[in-house]
Amino acid sequence: MNPSSAGWIKKLWKLLDEGDAFNGISLNSYYHRLRHSGFIYGTNVSPWLSLKTDHSLTEEEVTKVNLLLALLFTYKQHHPKIDAKRAVSHILEFYKDLKAKKLTMIDKIIAGNKQLVQLEKVLHYRVQANQNIFTRNFSNIITNALLFVDVLAFKAFINGNKEVESYAENLEQSITSVILNALNAKEEKTNYDELLVKLLQSSLRYHQIPEQHSVADLCALVAPYRNTLERLYIMDMAAMAVWNDKALDKREHHFIWALGKDLEIEEEEISFAISFVHGFIMQHQDKISFFNHSNPVKHFYDQSSKMVNMLILRNRKRLTKELTESRELLVLLSKSTSKELDETEKQKVREQLLDICKTIPSLAIFALPGGTVLLPILIKFIPKLLPSAFDDNRVE
Repeated sequence: MNPSSAGWIKKLWKLLDEGDAFNGISLNSYYHRLRHSGFIYGTNVSPWLSLKTDHSLTEEEVTKVNLLLALLFTYKQHHPKIDAKRAVSHILEFYKDLKAKKLTMIDKIIAGNKQLVQLEKVLHYRVQANQNIFTRNFSNIITNALLFVDVLAFKAFINGNKEVESYAENLEQSITSVILNALNAKEEKTNYDELLVKLLQSSLRYHQIPEQHSVADLCALVAPYRNTLERLYIMDMAAMAVWNDKALDKREHHFIWALGKDLEIEEEEISFAISFVHGFIMQHQDKISFFNHSNPVKHFYDQSSKMVNMLILRNRKRLTKELTESRELLVLLSKSTSKELDETEKQKVREQLLDICKTIPSLAIFALPGGTVLLPILIKFIPKLLPSAFDDNRVE
């Protein structure tokens, strides 16, 4: 299954054994899996349901998979005999009511009346809200942390709520207020806190943060939310906010416990939420863009290297074949391992590599505007595809 290519939802449905993989999963187990996968925190480290895939998935791909799995699980809770066609139809209808089914003209031409293709496009845009290749990793952590709002709104939609857009807007606004109140509870504000507010502002879908934010009455703020998942989610978002600097002072600790009582969450669950999010941050801090903001260029390079490596592994055979058939390019690449190429030779390498990338759909990103920035990274990984004689300095 490749969530970056058309047809992945149909393949996922087969991997789920037509929905049977959801059997026996309780609501508590389901939410805990969402926490463990990172879906709740906006940093998806793994699918929350075990899946057999041929290759590793990028974080964006895992996020799409987790969102769809959560929506399908929610649908199954209300329709035990889950039918893929009906489920997809309901999800598309929901996103239409949410006013989120915004496809480009090209998307509409490609998708036509094919609902699976339409849903793949919708999920892609929900996850990839920020298209700027240099900044999306930094702002999407909050956008993706708010994706569970989609799931809760879908639950409300299935239960007959005809105002799902209003529900989603109110829930997002309440969560935003809780997060800002959590930040106000800090004894000392840090650069992380300022960054979190900026990320929050750039990631909201339904409203904007007022310039002068006042401390809200938490009890009144969370009073409308009595559903177990709503309450746990609000608690987790607050816990993530106070742990953003990987420390918890007395005022923050008091705030979280007061919020938990207002949400009528048991003390054991409050304590677990606090400790779990801290454990998640400490275990996966190298994968959380938020903690790499101090050196965005290095972070961009690291993230790009992972993406290019993944693309090469997935297209190894095709790319090797195309490279070996391009003799001039092979000679230039071989030369580059032992001496510096002049500008004319570098230009030839760029042009011929772009021509090859255009023939392989998954590598089309290199042919897009700005894609040439990634070419040096592509060249770095290419020698791994070729015989050892290609690089005299290779150490096996």
